[in-house]
Amino acid sequence: MKNFNSFKALLTVLAGSALILFSGSNNFSGEFKISKSLQSILNVTQPDSKVKVWVEFTDKGEDAVQLLSMPSNLLTQRSLDRRAKVKPAGSLVDITDVPLNSDYISDLTNSGIKIVQRSKWFNRVSVMADREEIMDMTSKHYVKRVDVVRGFSKSINDIELVERPVTPEVDHNNNGNSPQSLNYGSSLAQMQIINGIAVHDSGYYGQGVVIASFDTGFDNLPHPAFDSLRARGFRSYDFVNHDTIVGNENGQMGEGSHGTATLSLVGGYRPGNLIAPAFRSRFILAKTENTDSETPVEEDNWIAAAEWVDSLGADIITSSLGYIGMDQGSIRSYDWTWMNGDSCIITIGADIAVNKGIIVCNSAGNEGFNSTHNTLGAPSDGDSVIAIGSVNSNRQRSSFSSVGLSVDGRIKPDLVALGNGNVVAASGSSTGYSSGSGTSFSCPMAAGVCAMVLSANYSLTPIQVRELLKQTADSSFAPNRRRGWGLINAWETVKLAKLMTNTNTNVSSVPESFLLEQNYPNPFNPSTKISYKLQVGGYIELQVFDISGKQITSLVNSSRGAGSYEVEFNAAGLSSGVYFLFADC
Repeated sequence: MKNFNSFKALLTVLAGSALILFSGSNNFSGEFKISKSLQSILNVTQPDSKVKVWVEFTDKGEDAVQLLSMPSNLLTQRSLDRRAKVKPAGSLVDITDVPLNSDYISDLTNSGIKIVQRSKWFNRVSVMADREEIMDMTSKHYVKRVDVVRGFSKSINDIELVERPVTPEVDHNNNGNSPQSLNYGSSLAQMQIINGIAVHDSGYYGQGVVIASFDTGFDNLPHPAFDSLRARGFRSYDFVNHDTIVGNENGQMGEGSHGTATLSLVGGYRPGNLIAPAFRSRFILAKTENTDSETPVEEDNWIAAAEWVDSLGADIITSSLGYIGMDQGSIRSYDWTWMNGDSCIITIGADIAVNKGIIVCNSAGNEGFNSTHNTLGAPSDGDSVIAIGSVNSNRQRSSFSSVGLSVDGRIKPDLVALGNGNVVAASGSSTGYSSGSGTSFSCPMAAGVCAMVLSANYSLTPIQVRELLKQTADSSFAPNRRRGWGLINAWETVKLAKLMTNTNTNVSSVPESFLLEQNYPNPFNPSTKISYKLQVGGYIELQVFDISGKQITSLVNSSRGAGSYEVEFNAAGLSSGVYFLFADC
């Protein structure tokens, strides 16, 4: 939404600084549309070299309001039903659900720009463009901002890339004298450590739940562990190569052994060999990661996949990727200082997904321990994302598992599950089984538990599920930056879930309109408070500029739900004078 309200107030400044508040787009020249990060890259890049950039538009077009009046034209009924758990009845869709302005897309493509991915949530497209093309785009009236698309690539020393021996399949009909009703085979230990056996014995297998798995592709879907998954049917899309085939293909980028392993840990079922927590869920498979060594995995693929599975009605996203440290000091990737829950685009996207009713489980990362700062990878830093670390069979934190705190002081990871020596479906054409270690392997186990919880009580919201998991984990009495609230206890969580009723949004607390209030105190020295209210949830930016039009800081740059908020602007170190605050939402 644009231009909700406008405030203009010129203040006499005797000491300290003052803010003049505006709402809507700024009118500064095109050079201000290029982010500092992108400008730094262009300064050291050959003029004809292509850079992958985000191009953000100013609006969604004149038809946006009309489209919002027809939610069923924007989303599937399943998606709308899921959102009803977290949103008021009349606000199931918002401006982030409106498609991009087709005229803007056509104008870009007609000028020779190739669109890579599209994001209605952020009102952006990602494109490959050289310096001249980028400068030309900034001259267009509908282009609000151009920024770099960030990425990540795994180190060849990552524990998840270690090849493991393959063992053959065993007779799945013989349960011997096992006390369990199902024959878990060698996967028994990984189910026992999260107390998942009792949940299955009580009849909760993830049925009625749709899980979206984001990974490198899935190279062995014919594996016997996926027989029942295939029988129920699944949707798939390759966001790297842009087709519906998520297995390995000749001439295509990426290799899917990692995805085969993680998928088997959340939804595999082959009695006597491997039984995963959510073996009766339905699945959406998205290839978002490119394993080619020379090509980083990029955030626009993840965001495009999240928007797709949201529209299809996914209840859970399990994602085993963390965006951090592509190259040491690279502007093209995030580092630990970004992990504050509000800065990384992929984190903002993950939080938007949760705001729309999707549980997002993400690996905390395999960056190990650091005594002075976090080692998280985005989007695990999101305040609504369930970040999953790893423990070994002794319930101790795995040495590779990333730690918190987030930069803004929140405990991360949220929870842990087994991520050492997990039994997984083998890759390639094998019908056997292998093992793997890493937070990529603990994450799908946790996502599977979330599906079992929803099977027991589908009315629960993502935040309710997360809080139940925390409440029943083994370190809930003393959460910490190494293991969060601790090891998941699936059965105790399900028992509490069965007793709960959904507590939906308190509609009376939602403001009646957008409001950007004058900062207080004003003038100020050195800090001031800014309050704002949102009638509907969505993406909002609060930016501060000096009198010359130079951006000083971004106070808010993320998704927010409907409600009232307050943010502080600290001008310590800045010159006394008049400053401008632009609010855009």
